[in-house]
Amino acid sequence: MKTWKELIEFLGMAQRKAVGRRMAQMAKKKSTQMKKARNKLRPWPKDVVHKKAQKAVRKFVMQKIAGKSKDISDISIAQKEKLEKMTDKKMKGGKMKAFVKKKEKQLQKKHQQDIKIAKEKKKEK
Repeated sequence: MKTWKELIEFLGMAQRKAVGRRMAQMAKKKSTQMKKARNKLRPWPKDVVHKKAQKAVRKFVMQKIAGKSKDISDISIAQKEKLEKMTDKKMKGGKMKAFVKKKEKQLQKKHQQDIKIAKEKKKEK
């Protein structure tokens, strides 16, 4: 899997938007929906939890830099790129690593509960 840095280097904003459109089309397919439902019953590997935690922390930091009143999805592409560079600087350091570790535990706990709920729903059917 490519890291965030590698994706930014290889994909421009137009390409990233195209990938988003392609993923939106894929999400509508029944096969993808079935795969998602099946994966809800499985625990996440450590690397998946780590990536999800990093993404959540990164999103949180971006929102904090942008300000509470601003919606990140509404800002211009140039501002987003500037915000991403500022976020990259903030993400370095032990404090963020500790924050990611804390987020990993929260996500893992939440996913375990989601698995329980999904299994109960499956039994009811």
